[in-house]
Amino acid sequence: MRFRDQQDETRQATQRLLALFALLLVALVLVVNAALLGLWWGAAALLLRDADFPGLPPLFFETNTAIVLLFVLGGCWVETARLRSGGGAHVAEWAGGRELLDPRDVTERRLLNIVDEMALASGLPRPRVYLLERESAINAFAAGWSPEESVVAVTRGALQRLTRDELQGLVAHEFGHIHNGDLRLHMLLLALVWGLSLVHGYGHRLFDADEEGNRTFPGVLIGPVFIAAGSLGWVAGQVLQAAVSRQRELLADASAVQFTRSRDGLGGTLRKIWHQVDGREAALLRVPSRLLAGQLMQAPAGWLSTHPPLPERVRRVYGRAMPPLAAPALPADEAGEPRRLPTALSAAAPAAPIAYAVPMSETPDPSGTLPQPRPTSDDDEREAIDRLGRVHGPGELRAVLLALIATPGSQRERRAWRDETRGLSTADALRDEVNKLGPAARLPWIEVLLSRIARAPLNDRQDVVEAARRVMAADGQVRPIDRLHWLALRHRLGEARPPSPNASASNDLAELPESALMQVARLTAFLSRLVPDGELESGAAWYQAVMKRWVRDAIVPAPELPDADEVAHALGVVQGLPWMLRPVLVRAWLEAALAASPMNRLSDGAADALRLAGLLLDSPLPPELARHYIELPAAVLRAGVSSGT
Repeated sequence: MRFRDQQDETRQATQRLLALFALLLVALVLVVNAALLGLWWGAAALLLRDADFPGLPPLFFETNTAIVLLFVLGGCWVETARLRSGGGAHVAEWAGGRELLDPRDVTERRLLNIVDEMALASGLPRPRVYLLERESAINAFAAGWSPEESVVAVTRGALQRLTRDELQGLVAHEFGHIHNGDLRLHMLLLALVWGLSLVHGYGHRLFDADEEGNRTFPGVLIGPVFIAAGSLGWVAGQVLQAAVSRQRELLADASAVQFTRSRDGLGGTLRKIWHQVDGREAALLRVPSRLLAGQLMQAPAGWLSTHPPLPERVRRVYGRAMPPLAAPALPADEAGEPRRLPTALSAAAPAAPIAYAVPMSETPDPSGTLPQPRPTSDDDEREAIDRLGRVHGPGELRAVLLALIATPGSQRERRAWRDETRGLSTADALRDEVNKLGPAARLPWIEVLLSRIARAPLNDRQDVVEAARRVMAADGQVRPIDRLHWLALRHRLGEARPPSPNASASNDLAELPESALMQVARLTAFLSRLVPDGELESGAAWYQAVMKRWVRDAIVPAPELPDADEVAHALGVVQGLPWMLRPVLVRAWLEAALAASPMNRLSDGAADALRLAGLLLDSPLPPELARHYIELPAAVLRAGVSSGT
């Protein structure tokens, strides 16, 4: 089905339901006023009989209306303040969650990696991650009042019973709630329903006897009116709250498919939850599922159910009916998850390669493009290099690096760059100098800046990586070269990796196990989107030329462009190859690219892709590739060695 259409339809339905909630409040005011007016007439007719009928008391309708609104809206305000004071972290800890700071096993490391991937895919800040340790059912929830202070909590059962793709679908669903503003909506709806219940409570206080067993006459008359109206309002509020929540669940499902570009991940998760529900294994032990029903991935069913039926959700994801799926505990795949992961808190930039689920369209930025930097003279470039060589301080280093990795011509990325450099008086001047650099100077400068920033404390480095993520994702398009830039930043600015223990002296990739050679093929297929010229046909030919060196079959299989997870896995495997094999692979990529290029001259895009790939593999730069770039002055390189941040 068309998920964007589903998103639009669901948003419209939610707006209609919220309008109904407002109408419910108006109806409650009218019902209370009408009931009290009837009581006044009835009491007057009974007591006064033949006497003249008295008029209504002063401000009769205004007082009744003010009392109802005071309880509903005032109660909503009080409950909102109470919920806001704790934040998402308070809710997660109240539900028994443990914040994941230092992963204890591969499943926890995988969860942190996936959260980072979804943060980049959705363009949202990275939430804090909690593990519901005691829960064996597959479930999760997101909480918080804003994306900046949100949390995502996942059960241990989800980590043990879901594949990586399925866990990514589950996390993407929670990011869908954050992206669509559902966290604030759920809390506001909860507060409104609580306010409606106060009308019911006010009626009981009027009607109930005091400590001596006495009731007042007005209380006996008026109390039942507020009890009845409050009860009807509370039930109607619960119905509308459940209806709103059901619509938001469908929208979050659609967003999860958009972020991951896969039906199978979320679909497999829903089918496994369905199997647990049928087997009565979906109950949560410590999490108050009734109270948090709107936030949970799946809540208990009932006539006020906050979630659509699981078969219907599965049908919407797949476009057809699918059966439930068994959910046994799965063995941990230690080799399938990158190991390198910083141990810092919420703004961490873990070293596991990140997934880019935002569509990688090459169309111009729909918000408009800026003029491309005009070609500059050699003198202009030399002066810019000289001025940039005198850059010092973490703010200036950060501003120059972000300017270098931003997509030229993207107005949204430029606005994001301005946001990240706000308060730096020299920012615009530095950007002007960066725009004078030609293609042959930009990547060498990026490497110099990375070497300088790498000596900063870990938290400062993580701030730079997080800022780069925001700039690159600002236009909603993540291009293959953006992905390489991001991986390079994480590789150089993350925690240092221990040397590979594989010290084999072999330099023949053909001797690798088939599984490792497959990962080489996947990484090569990814680079074929940039090498030799960014065209699919020439990229496929380049891939064939590279892989036929090591594939024994007469016909090399056609390249299958890997998805984000496959790129992440492939890079992790290739980074673990013996140190002598990695330069062999880089040279093979380069030689095939030169052979496919006019007059053996690489395009700028292909050269950048190969140089970044070599950086990621810690491989020396081949001389033929080095000649594509300018050599920075020795003074600049010495400044990079001696300067600090």
